[in-house]
Amino acid sequence: MSNAKHIKNKNNRVFISGLFNVLHPGHIRLFKFASELGDEVVVGLQKKTEADAQMFEDDERLQALKTVSLIDHIVLMDDLSQTLNELKPDVVLKGSEFKHRCNPEEMLLEAWGGKLVFSSGENQFNAEKFVHSNGYKNEAHFPTAYKNYLNRHHIERQQIESALDKISQTRVAVIGDIILDEYIDCDPVGLSREDPTIVVTPRDANLFVGGAAIVAQHTKTLGAQVDFYSVSGVDKSADWLETRMSAHGVNTYIYQDDSRPTTVKRRYRTQNKTLLRVNEYRSHSLPSGLQAQLLNDFEANIASYDLVVFSDFSYGLLTTEVVDAMQDIARRHGVNMVADSQTSSQRGDLSKFKHLMLVTPTEVEARLAVDIQDNDIGLAVIIEKLAAELSASHVIITLGADGALMLDFSDPKKPRLGSLPALNRNPVDVSGAGDLLLVTTSLLKQIGCDLWHASLMGMVASAIHISQVGNKPIDMHKVRQYLDQI
Repeated sequence: MSNAKHIKNKNNRVFISGLFNVLHPGHIRLFKFASELGDEVVVGLQKKTEADAQMFEDDERLQALKTVSLIDHIVLMDDLSQTLNELKPDVVLKGSEFKHRCNPEEMLLEAWGGKLVFSSGENQFNAEKFVHSNGYKNEAHFPTAYKNYLNRHHIERQQIESALDKISQTRVAVIGDIILDEYIDCDPVGLSREDPTIVVTPRDANLFVGGAAIVAQHTKTLGAQVDFYSVSGVDKSADWLETRMSAHGVNTYIYQDDSRPTTVKRRYRTQNKTLLRVNEYRSHSLPSGLQAQLLNDFEANIASYDLVVFSDFSYGLLTTEVVDAMQDIARRHGVNMVADSQTSSQRGDLSKFKHLMLVTPTEVEARLAVDIQDNDIGLAVIIEKLAAELSASHVIITLGADGALMLDFSDPKKPRLGSLPALNRNPVDVSGAGDLLLVTTSLLKQIGCDLWHASLMGMVASAIHISQVGNKPIDMHKVRQYLDQI
């Protein structure tokens, strides 16, 4: 039975059905597409049965759907055919992953001239039309989603405090590209009269540790013991970095290469907006002698590590050859590995990393890794495919203002999906947010936390981080203050 009979007929009714056990941004995209197909969006929520022991109760899933402004009506159902016959929708919308499966709705729709449409919605739409670009009705959704997440996974302050204290027992190797981030604050002058060029005058400059180097600093600030492996030029920038890393307590293995400069990214900013970024870099592979030295040092130290973090910015250090060799060394010694390969101004290649405890790509990086650029393929499909192809037991896809989608793939036969909203709605500078998510979540996973506890703290740390300008080591005092909300 269902409660569909009370819904009055409307032109162009679109129907979507499902379990919606965890409401995530991929569903919002589907609802948005449905709202463009017709005048009325009706969602059929499948009732919980005795066989669905891991599913949340009907009321919980119903309340989550009610927060979405894109949905006009929700019907609780236990018989899809009966609900369809009562509603007689013009369109039944299903995710693209169902296109080549058995779809019993198709035969029913023929009776009244309805049609079956497959799509997973666009991954971008007009944010001004919907609160926070996600279609939720109001700000009340955020604390509701946050509290529901804590309750669902039985997360308490004391558990997290205890976990943070255990990080000090962890020894970590961070391998990746050095980047120095220079922020040049400017005063706006105006528009050039000779050509349409914005004119600014530099006022102040600040230099920050970036790339994999800040990942190493974050790891140290969180409490772990850290060895950092990277390559630099033979220049003043390299000297400045060595001094900063040493002062921060990070042990470094930095191999100086006179064929490249130390990578520097300069951002020209005015009124908290970046006008232009200039990158100074070379991205060729390490000379064979330096590569051999890197691998020898890493193998000599591997027995002392609990965790290896690959932080790849595609500037020539982590080639496929180097990654294969390092992963082979780590696997032979039973050391867990995590990775991120960033696609920004450079195109990353996440697919070269395998057998991972955790990987934390953006959606673009995830799609590139599994070679699926088609936006019709939904997030839930992408994240499972990525986990399978990388042999990753846990995956987090970051979605900017839409938060993050998490997958526990430790048992591929019973994958578990989760979602969290973004915890900072007014970011000042998002540089480095993904790095902090990776390292915080990885450290907590390494000491025994489940994905849900670990990723929550990763999101908390990232939310605090993006409230400031520049990529600075995480302030643990602020993290503990944030925990007071739990």
